[in-house]
Amino acid sequence: MENNKYLSVGALTKYLKYKFDQDPYLTRVFIKGELSNVKKHTSGHIFFALKDGNAVIRAIMFSRSANGLKFEPEDGQSVLIQGRISIYESSGQYQIYVDEMEIDGIGLLFEQLEKDKKELAEKGYFDAVHKKPLPRYPENITIISSETSAAYRDMLTTLRRRYPFVKVSLINTLMQGRGSRQAVIESLDYADGLGSDLVILARGGGSIEDLWTFNEKSVAVKVFEMHTPVITGVGHETDTTLVDFLADARAATPTAAAELAVPDRRDIKDNLEKSVTFMMRSIKNRITIHKNRLEGLSNYYKLKNPGLLYDQQTEKLATLRTNLDTKTDLILRDKRYRQTGMSEKVGYRNPGPRIARYKEILDETGMKLDGKMDDQVGGRKRQLGGTIELLNSLSPTNTLLRGYSFTTRDGDIVREARELSPGDEIETRLAEGKVRSKVTEVKKDDRE
Repeated sequence: MENNKYLSVGALTKYLKYKFDQDPYLTRVFIKGELSNVKKHTSGHIFFALKDGNAVIRAIMFSRSANGLKFEPEDGQSVLIQGRISIYESSGQYQIYVDEMEIDGIGLLFEQLEKDKKELAEKGYFDAVHKKPLPRYPENITIISSETSAAYRDMLTTLRRRYPFVKVSLINTLMQGRGSRQAVIESLDYADGLGSDLVILARGGGSIEDLWTFNEKSVAVKVFEMHTPVITGVGHETDTTLVDFLADARAATPTAAAELAVPDRRDIKDNLEKSVTFMMRSIKNRITIHKNRLEGLSNYYKLKNPGLLYDQQTEKLATLRTNLDTKTDLILRDKRYRQTGMSEKVGYRNPGPRIARYKEILDETGMKLDGKMDDQVGGRKRQLGGTIELLNSLSPTNTLLRGYSFTTRDGDIVREARELSPGDEIETRLAEGKVRSKVTEVKKDDRE
């Protein structure tokens, strides 16, 4: 066998890589897909897979291109990619080297959906405390769905099979496409005013675009604000929309929503039969117990001779009367003793003698006080008379009566001759009357 006609794996891979790199259709490709298994390396490179419903391709976006992204790549995002297809020689796998990447329209919707979820969660809209209890046996149920949909027919069949007593009303509503958001909101508002026991908001499966009406924030908030309990059944089991988080109960499918809304009549029948059996057993047991008790009482010797009951009660009554009389006498005797003791204490503590004694002391003290007051007044009178005599002896009037006088000039007393000058008018005060005069000559003391 000639070895020279066989290629090595590396040579074949290089040849294929060369072909990929030279193909003009592969050097610039535009691909739409969903991100999967996204991993960001510490170097800044992003490794991920791009997939759709039919295939998967590995992809890498180097840091020089990744640094220009306007969003954070995450699993599940729908993106539009530009790049080139080539082969990674070490693994021999073909992959796309991404130069540009942006979120597809539906991807933008997912991004907004995540923001709405976070906002509503932070406000407490998802909390269980806001969930209204579902009625156990509803009489009226309103369904919001499309009249021509298989989902409505399945729900109606399920409700009639499980609980045919319930009355079902349909609000035929546009469930997808343009205008569906406002249509669903108006239907919810109308259903809330009908007085139904329960509202079912449901539609069958479809693409994410078909179900997007139920991811609208305004629709979800309307579900939250409903006064009537709401069950949602949107899409298939794997589909979860924003309204499911705010509804009072969420079912995986429309049929499951109908099953959740009403009990199964077979279960009700089984429960009734069990309850009847239990009640019959309980009644029989109680009858047996009371029958045995009645038989026991009928054989009681006192019932066979009722006089024994009368005698016994009569004797008991006499004993009670005797005890009552004895206790009454004891109580009265005790009260008399206490009254006598209190009377003796009151007599011993009679305030009359003490009042008379204190009155004598008060009279004696009053007499002493009067005597002291008389002595004090007499002494004060004598002291006042002496003071008056002293004042009279020092009085200027008495001095004037003894022949003295005093002279003033302009109201001021003149004490020395040098205070006057010839021509000054002076006034002299005598014991009786005044004299006005004019100075003609002033003689000073010779000592000066």
